[in-house]
Amino acid sequence: MKFPRLRNFWFLLILALTSPVFAGLPTADDYVRWPEILNATISKDGRFVAFLTPSGREYFHLNCTDLKTGKTERFDLQGSDVYQIEWIDEERLLVHTFHPELHFPQIAIFSARQGKITGYLMHELVNMEVYSHLRRDPDLFIAGFRAGRQIDTGRTGVAIISAARRPSGIAGVKDNRYMVKEWLDIPAGEFKTVGTDVEGELRLVITYTDGKLIYHYRRGPDAPWIALPLDPEQTNIIDFDSDPDFIYVGHYAEGATASTLHRYQVSTGDFGKAIYSDNFYSMYDASIRSVRSGRGKMRPLALSYDRNVTVQLPLDPEFAAVQKEINAQLPGRLNVISDCDKNLERFVIYSTSGRDTPRYVIYTRKDKSMMALPEGRPWLDAAAASLMQPIKFKARDGLELEGYLSLPGPRKDGKKPPLVVNPHGGPWLRDTWSFNTEVQFLTSRGYAVFQPNYRGSAGYNRAISKAEAFDFRKMHDDVTDGVKQLIKQGIVDGDRVAIFGGSFGGYLAVAGAAFEPGLYRCAITFAGVFDWEQMLKQHWTNAKYDQFNYDYLKRKLGDPKQQTERFDAMSPINHVAAIKCPVYVIHGKLDGTVNYKQSTRLLSELTANKVPHEKLFFDTEYHGFADREHYGEFLRAVEAFLAKHL
Repeated sequence: MKFPRLRNFWFLLILALTSPVFAGLPTADDYVRWPEILNATISKDGRFVAFLTPSGREYFHLNCTDLKTGKTERFDLQGSDVYQIEWIDEERLLVHTFHPELHFPQIAIFSARQGKITGYLMHELVNMEVYSHLRRDPDLFIAGFRAGRQIDTGRTGVAIISAARRPSGIAGVKDNRYMVKEWLDIPAGEFKTVGTDVEGELRLVITYTDGKLIYHYRRGPDAPWIALPLDPEQTNIIDFDSDPDFIYVGHYAEGATASTLHRYQVSTGDFGKAIYSDNFYSMYDASIRSVRSGRGKMRPLALSYDRNVTVQLPLDPEFAAVQKEINAQLPGRLNVISDCDKNLERFVIYSTSGRDTPRYVIYTRKDKSMMALPEGRPWLDAAAASLMQPIKFKARDGLELEGYLSLPGPRKDGKKPPLVVNPHGGPWLRDTWSFNTEVQFLTSRGYAVFQPNYRGSAGYNRAISKAEAFDFRKMHDDVTDGVKQLIKQGIVDGDRVAIFGGSFGGYLAVAGAAFEPGLYRCAITFAGVFDWEQMLKQHWTNAKYDQFNYDYLKRKLGDPKQQTERFDAMSPINHVAAIKCPVYVIHGKLDGTVNYKQSTRLLSELTANKVPHEKLFFDTEYHGFADREHYGEFLRAVEAFLAKHL
């Protein structure tokens, strides 16, 4: 779980027809459809629950339930769809909207009591991100403005903006900054992101300066900025303390096995005694759930991080008691408290058995009552779903790794299921235990699905997540070793194995086909990287707006002109002649994360080397799927390709 006030700035390479054999099963569209409810969240006083439901257009409708009256109302915001909501205070929501016909984004303030939009923070297309609401004034917010290739951004930096300000309306004057009340002085350098405290005040700015990523910290709005002596690669700031001299950090100490949680003292630079540690998993990506208890006071409630399943460890005895009460009423399920009011009276629970779409449940502590919100995907049969099983496997160098295996129901002929290997993107992300619709779609078709968390995956100890986070060939080897272990154990049919991934997972799919030519029957890549020299060139062209990511990638991967052997070895574009299985190449032509020319060049090499292949390009998609119809087309194409070759 990600702490909402700290933005992640690290470079990430983020991420046909149905076969008749699957007649009678849920269709691809059944897995593509949005669930009936998303993102339930409760107001600070516990009176209102806001949630999203599919609009039938592009995104969602806003809904609010008044827990005092029991009334639920859906709001049509002038034809705009909602895609993100966040409570500001007891009655107001920050609502991000997008008009599906006018293609016009807005950031609005919505009053649950009045049932309408009461103000706007953004009317025009501008690279703006709202970081926090300033509690000292109901109309004031802190926002960041970034440079961008396609948007006229004007001045960049951090500002206090006001919902009370309005456009000047002067003819012929373009003013994207009419809401700015005051520009804030922040340290010089390439601005990356910020951190704000429980009062909404700006406390942290991260910049890239003179080849270094620097944490700049201040104790309050009038205090001077100081550069913290912390290496962001080894120490991640997780949260702020009520005492401005302390911050919570996940820290890799020199020589330590894993990252540990500390309450770091700014004035002395002392990490103090570790609050919590886990030798296999890392605190670097952990988060702390807290509430504001009195002006400027933060009450830490729980520490959350991902083991083989998500864990939420109480830091507060009252919160621990609530967790115990909830688990007693919802046994045999993973129950995560995703939100709560400031008085710890009402709680939003995110609950799943692993076989069902997670349910949102409102728990009221006073009478210990549970109120279930609508079921997520009632059209899918939970009894027929697969269960994601955490597994451990060893790499060839002895490193113990983790992954997830989802098995289909038993075959009538008693044969072992074919396997689809599905490595995640990133690569500095990880798969987690969940109800994954793409995995469920594949297991419903009779395939076992293996999701390996190869080295470089986030959330693990130093040996897994840090030590060799840029050794892409070893990451490929890890995937191979996990697959061969499953085959050796007799769990899957080793003669029928496919590999399918997106972004860095798309790279691993083609790397698997090229570097393990006898292992896979077919490979599917979506938005993959195949030429790392070309990827560096792409980041060089974007360096005007993001020098850090270009420098960081070049520093970690090296200079392709000087390290030709390394780049050749890890770039499957140079080894297409070794591919013996059919390859499906899929990409969105508007992808700004991985240029689609990576895929067009792969297609040229596949053609030149007479490798069987198919292609599917989307003219209006980026690095993923915004259009659900396109996503359905994609899944049906994957289904048909696997049925044909696997």
